[in-house]
Amino acid sequence: MPQNNIYTVQELNRRIQDLISGEPWLGNLCVEGEITGFGRDKKGHCYFSLKDSSGVISAVMFAGKQRYGLGFTPKNGDKVHAFGRVEVYVRDGKYQLYVDRLVRVGDGEVNANLQKLIAKLEGMGLFSQEYKKPIPRYPRKIGVVTAGNKAAISDICKVAKTRDPYAQLYCYPATVQGQYAAADISRGIEILDGMGMDVIIVGRGGGSAEDLWAFNEEQVAWAIFNAETPIITATGHEIDTTVADMVADKRESNPSTAVMHALPVVKETVSEFEQRYLYIKALMDNRMEKYRRNLDGYARQLRLLSPEAQLGAQREKLDRLQETMKSLMSARLSSAHDRCERMSERLEGGMYRKYELRLNALAVMTERLHGLSPTAKLVNGFGYIASADQPVTSVGDVEPGSDIEITVHDGKILASVTDINGFR
Repeated sequence: MPQNNIYTVQELNRRIQDLISGEPWLGNLCVEGEITGFGRDKKGHCYFSLKDSSGVISAVMFAGKQRYGLGFTPKNGDKVHAFGRVEVYVRDGKYQLYVDRLVRVGDGEVNANLQKLIAKLEGMGLFSQEYKKPIPRYPRKIGVVTAGNKAAISDICKVAKTRDPYAQLYCYPATVQGQYAAADISRGIEILDGMGMDVIIVGRGGGSAEDLWAFNEEQVAWAIFNAETPIITATGHEIDTTVADMVADKRESNPSTAVMHALPVVKETVSEFEQRYLYIKALMDNRMEKYRRNLDGYARQLRLLSPEAQLGAQREKLDRLQETMKSLMSARLSSAHDRCERMSERLEGGMYRKYELRLNALAVMTERLHGLSPTAKLVNGFGYIASADQPVTSVGDVEPGSDIEITVHDGKILASVTDINGFR
């Protein structure tokens, strides 16, 4: 069996470079494509890729070529004609287009389709803030949809263990680049969403804009939007924003950073909880003391306002009123008694004086009446003469032979008229 020649990597790359350099048409050609992944380094060199619907090639335009070969400001999505040559970068074994002149010829079809998709999804509300789900502060189950790279997964696990060793990680190793990437990423989201995750991280560890193109697919956008679980995108590409980033509930730079921001540090969390516990305990103690004082006050008020206490107070008040009434009645009775005594003495004196006055008046009237009494006159020798029960007041009232009755002060005398002499 013939012995094959053994080459070093550098020798092989140089042989390939010689082969390419030997093709005249590769040394002076024009490539039409759409700029993607455009960037400049500190020296002013431009690095980007040219792509169309089915392919991509890396390109570089050094600063010295830009003075006469670049008449506009390039940006992602520009459709251009790139004039230059194809060479192999020996160190990396990578062939790329070295551009001498760059001419803009319009907007790229790929970028135009992307903008149409963005406008469509935005019109349907997939980017609306009202549909963004909050990321839980203390997630226990974290799903990760990323490339099945052991080193990447190891970094994610390491970060998670450092932050919270009790958190559970569920990794779905997905194809994140190529024509089947969008379907695989969407399936991973759906599977983890159905497992009741607290949060799902979807992404990869960086790459060019072409490498990340699966995250611009509509299928992935709908998978993120329809998920019940909050989703963080982490594509490792901070320059370009993918459609998945726009739909996701939160965006981070890469999966490891997403895990770091999604998981709080357990020690810090425990310390925070201890501080909050002490703070809440102090608040509760103060509030309980306040309530205890209020309760004591209410108990005193209840005792004072209880029927028994009120009855006792009313009884004491009644006793005081009775004592006061007794004192007042005693004083009034004493005063009334004194007044009665005085009035009795005055009445007695007044009645005695009135009696004497009336007695004197009676005596006077008696004397006057006695003086006017016929009986009193009879005592002085006078008499009352009547005939046939009629008073005799004139000699003409009787005739000789008439019987008369003479009443004196101590009796009656019966007589007969023998003669009548009248005064002339």
